[in-house]
Amino acid sequence: MFVDDLIAAMASLTGSSSDPEVLGGDRGDVVVVRVGDVVAKAHPADTEVDALRQRLEIAAAHPELMLPPLKPLQFVEDRPVTVWPYGTPVSQADPDAAPWEESAALLARLHALPVQGPVAGAPERIVRAIKAMPPDLPNADVVLEAFQSLPPLDMSGRALIHGDWHLGQLVHRGAWRLIDVDDLGVGDPVWDLARPAALFAAGILPGDLWARFLNAYRETGGVALPTSEWEALNIPAQAYVVQMAARALVTGLQAVEPLVEACRRIIATYGNGDRG
Repeated sequence: MFVDDLIAAMASLTGSSSDPEVLGGDRGDVVVVRVGDVVAKAHPADTEVDALRQRLEIAAAHPELMLPPLKPLQFVEDRPVTVWPYGTPVSQADPDAAPWEESAALLARLHALPVQGPVAGAPERIVRAIKAMPPDLPNADVVLEAFQSLPPLDMSGRALIHGDWHLGQLVHRGAWRLIDVDDLGVGDPVWDLARPAALFAAGILPGDLWARFLNAYRETGGVALPTSEWEALNIPAQAYVVQMAARALVTGLQAVEPLVEACRRIIATYGNGDRG
């Protein structure tokens, strides 16, 4: 199916007559379309449909935490499509004004829910980012060596987690809510804190914002950090540094140099390991 036909078919699922607007630019095999006050998302054709259905059911059951779907799972030919209300995204213009405390509280409450659903998809994202990085890009060798140097990534499940949390996974619709259930499931909750930890460690996220986020998570009863924070966060945060560096080299949408320098520090820490 051609992309224009896919977009038209997705738009028809929203029940709105407004002109469709593609959100998020080029996202490979994911297409997100806004039509009026409704958003339709076409997932990859190889998506595990049963797992996605479970994730939709969890979101629908917890509208106080997650934006609930408007419909059960839909299909456009071989593509699963989810349909959601539109929410206002976080502005990237002023990091100080971003809802750090609100997002931390949402994650803490999510982590306190009964363990349910499929396995969360956090570590697989790091592997996919490395595989998608052309090896001839400048500094790709540094990012690849940092990835190969990392210890094995542990995703032992002990909580319900988002699996791909960052500020882009938050929208406001009456209140702040989590979005994007693609990696929602059972996993180690430390992974939901690891990306902002990685940005802090790389010198991109200011320390006061990281402290606001971390303190709000703890004050809401978050369970991810039973020990000292960096004892738990260190390896997941380094893994996200590698992922963000790989994506930054490909897209240019994030500060590359601090992430590459952080990869060099990972290499210096772990030496020339090999993950195969």
